[in-house]
Amino acid sequence: MVAAVQAGPVMDVQAPTYPPNAIVIPARPTALQRDAITLRETYHLPALELCVIDADGIVEVASGGVRKAGGTAAIEESNLFHLGSMTKAMTATMLSTVVQEGKLSWDITMTQAFPSLASVMDRRYRDVTLEQLLTHTSGLSGYTTDPEWESIPPFTGTPAQQRQAFAHMLLTRPPIGPAGVYRYSNAGYAVAAAIAERATGTTWEQLMQQRVFGRLKIRAAYGWPLLSGDGEPWGHRIKNGVVTPHDPSDHYGLPTVLAPAGDVSMSILDYGVFARLHLAGLENIDGSVLSAADIQLLHQPVLAYSSGWHEELIDGVPTSWHRGTCDTFDTFVLLQPSRDIGVIVFTNADGDDLTAKVLFAEMPKLAGLYAGQ
Repeated sequence: MVAAVQAGPVMDVQAPTYPPNAIVIPARPTALQRDAITLRETYHLPALELCVIDADGIVEVASGGVRKAGGTAAIEESNLFHLGSMTKAMTATMLSTVVQEGKLSWDITMTQAFPSLASVMDRRYRDVTLEQLLTHTSGLSGYTTDPEWESIPPFTGTPAQQRQAFAHMLLTRPPIGPAGVYRYSNAGYAVAAAIAERATGTTWEQLMQQRVFGRLKIRAAYGWPLLSGDGEPWGHRIKNGVVTPHDPSDHYGLPTVLAPAGDVSMSILDYGVFARLHLAGLENIDGSVLSAADIQLLHQPVLAYSSGWHEELIDGVPTSWHRGTCDTFDTFVLLQPSRDIGVIVFTNADGDDLTAKVLFAEMPKLAGLYAGQ
């Protein structure tokens, strides 16, 4: 996840009302619909969306709840949810397209990527590679906590210029430990994006649109969903069963320099298209953005993490998964190519660890159920 912090002033606290007036409960709900209703009501979630995919497309989507706790505007499957760290796999996918063009290589070192910094770079970063940035084995600090975010200087210029300045700052300071050890780091993805920007002369935002979102014909936004329109969902914080809507005007959000690590918003339908690219690739099916071989390379783990994915056995099944949260939305994805199944969970609330564990635990159960159909 990007971070688990509390910040910003407390907004008007309201408890959700169930079932919201605008929600229609199906007469004969499917397993996915039952989960959406039960989990949302049990854990006081304003809205919850579940999606099952296979390599051919979306198998089923179930959603319910409201865009803002206490309101009646129903959530829609076209609504944006903040993806948090599930952005990392998207940034890694974009970087793979640059590698395939020969403008970068996975083993490019920091001295090769930033030749102007060679004389001032901390020597322990000189041989760190692009792959190590993406697999959290570079030695960079995490920048996952509120104090770390607040320690980032107020860089000036465009977002791309700020990322270059951030990379300069990071690479000229001592690492937190030796390279080759897993330490989750949002900073690694910021530096990786800065490398791509230098290599292509194009901003991270443009690269993502041109090479990933545009090719997949999906819609993406940057920052909180509400910044894209009043009809989008609010994020919420949950504490002791109380739901607090988060107003983006309080300026709490992911620092600009860390956007490549976790600041994309997307609907569950569009995210399903992206997730299917990876599920199909893991099943040896070429995609419109990358070949199956390129996708599989992205999922090759260094320790337990690949380029934007956790890789492990869950219930004895090889699984690629990730979670994304910036404290007010919570998103999850689980891919099991041996079953030709993927499960996606979106909710517009965060702060309850038990809820997160329950949501994650439900995903392999749904994968097994739907793979058996």
